[in-house]
Amino acid sequence: MGVGSASVIHRDGYLLTNNHVLFRMHQGQAILPGQPARMFRIIATLSSEDLALIKVEAGEVLPSLDLGRSDDLMLGEPVIVIGNPGGLVHSVSEGIISGLNRSTSVAGTFLPGMVQTSAAVSGGNSGGPLINALGEQIGVITSKKLDGENINFAITIDRVRELFSTLLSAELRYGFLLGMEVEMLGSPVTVRNVSADSPAERAGVKVGDLIERVDGRELKNGVDFHLELVEKAPGNRLALRIQRGGKAEMIEVELGELELPQPVAEEGMESGLRFRGYEGSWNALPDFEELDPVADGVVEIPTEEAYRTADGENYGLRFQGFIKIPADGLYTFYTSSDDGSRLSIGEKLLVNNDGLHALQRKGGLVRLTAGLHPVTIDYFEQGGEEELEISWEGPGFSSRPVAGEAWFHRP
Repeated sequence: MGVGSASVIHRDGYLLTNNHVLFRMHQGQAILPGQPARMFRIIATLSSEDLALIKVEAGEVLPSLDLGRSDDLMLGEPVIVIGNPGGLVHSVSEGIISGLNRSTSVAGTFLPGMVQTSAAVSGGNSGGPLINALGEQIGVITSKKLDGENINFAITIDRVRELFSTLLSAELRYGFLLGMEVEMLGSPVTVRNVSADSPAERAGVKVGDLIERVDGRELKNGVDFHLELVEKAPGNRLALRIQRGGKAEMIEVELGELELPQPVAEEGMESGLRFRGYEGSWNALPDFEELDPVADGVVEIPTEEAYRTADGENYGLRFQGFIKIPADGLYTFYTSSDDGSRLSIGEKLLVNNDGLHALQRKGGLVRLTAGLHPVTIDYFEQGGEEELEISWEGPGFSSRPVAGEAWFHRP
């Protein structure tokens, strides 16, 4: 049995926590102050950022924490942590902001840009809120330094805000199309982008519109906007109350159906992926189309060993072919690499894990139909250790490396 913490971030019972708190878990119990234990269900996880969203059906409006900002944190400012250290529910500790822009690793996930606090943290605090003197959540407690005293780390709330649309990925998760993005750091909720020929554009939504309400429910921030999209479906209508030019307007958007990439014919395919090997020194992935390969062939699975230089440094790889999707549904693909890597399905860049870095895992979410889909994987190594692994999770199976029987190429 695992124990962790979470914070209520929305009146409907949405809770924010760490992904590692939910390891191998599908549901569990949440203990709210002054209430009986309630079952929760997992809405979304983002293992590459150690974030997760869960929901309890409380049957009533829940008090929630206001989300603050973390761009103006100061060394020495007071904070508190609330959580369940050792299963001691709703324990409170106090401290200060003791460091900024730290980095740490949790369950094999590298997390940069963390905030450090001296507030006491123990096993069971993971996923709980870091709260400032205004009572606003400014971070998510994630880990502690085991060989030090009161050296503890939290994901900043600005990072959570920026990643929330990726964490939830409502359009992909529920198969509808809206076609608009909102600013995630500011308030009120402001339209940042509207896709051409999308339901949002056809309904008259414009960049710069301020969204006050969705279906009559007031929005405080971009997180609230995305949570209003949970379990929506094609054909549903969203009633948006906006402010434009100082005047209030009502706009109704009918959600469209998400267009999915179609699989290719399987006739004539053979197992494995084609690869090309390159030599050169780069700080980021080059355009391999502009370079001449020094090696090529077919491999069973894409790894850093498909081609390498004699010293294992200053080389790159491009893998191309098809991946066999076993069933219709939502999939998350991951690249774990040292140094940079990218993975694309068809024309869509799905995972961008580029740059010079130690072993780092990043993922991307996509909805696919069963069958073969084109895939391209790019990788480069400059110096030091080298590694490349492709993994996935999908309907009916948890995260695992993509096995050889899933890769194909056309001779």
